Amino acid sequence: MYVLCAIGLRGGASLVARVLALTGGHAVELLLLYVRDPRPRRELERLASPLRRGPVGGPERERALRTAEEAAAQAALNEALQVAKQAGVPASTRLADGPAERVIVEIAREVQADVIAIRAREVPEDHPVHGPGSVGHTARFVLDHAPCDVLLVRTATAE
Repeated sequence: MYVLCAIGLRGGASLVARVLALTGGHAVELLLLYVRDPRPRRELERLASPLRRGPVGGPERERALRTAEEAAAQAALNEALQVAKQAGVPASTRLADGPAERVIVEIAREVQADVIAIRAREVPEDHPVHGPGSVGHTARFVLDHAPCDVLLVRTATAE
C-alpha cells in the first residue's frame, strides 16, 4: 500500500506513527510530503503593507525567509522519516510549493497513492479543536477531491 503522508510543521512524526499503528507497518511504503504554501505570507504582507513604515524587505529578506521555510520543512520531514526508519518501513520525502490542498491532491494522483494520510487540522497537540472548525481547509479540500482513500487523523485528546 502506497501512503502519501501530508506532513506539516507540527505532528509529522505522530502522523507517521499513527499510520504505522493502523496499518501494522506491513506492506506499506510512505511518501512524506511537505508543501510550502506561499499564500499566508502573501496575505500577511498585503494586510500589513498600509501599516508598515520603512522598507518592506527586498530580495535578501525573501531569500532569508525562503531559507528559513526550507529548513523548517526539512526538519519536519526528517523527524517523520526517522519514525518510518525506526519501524523499518520504506519511506521517501518530497518538498513541494503551492497551495497545499491542491498540491497534495495533485501529487497523490501523480504517484497513484492508495491512501492520503492527513491531520484534521494543524494545531498544537495540547489544543484540541472540536465542532465545525475541527477539520481545517486543507483537510476538507483533500477529503472532497482526493483520487484515493483519505485517512483523517485527529489530534489525540486526553479525557
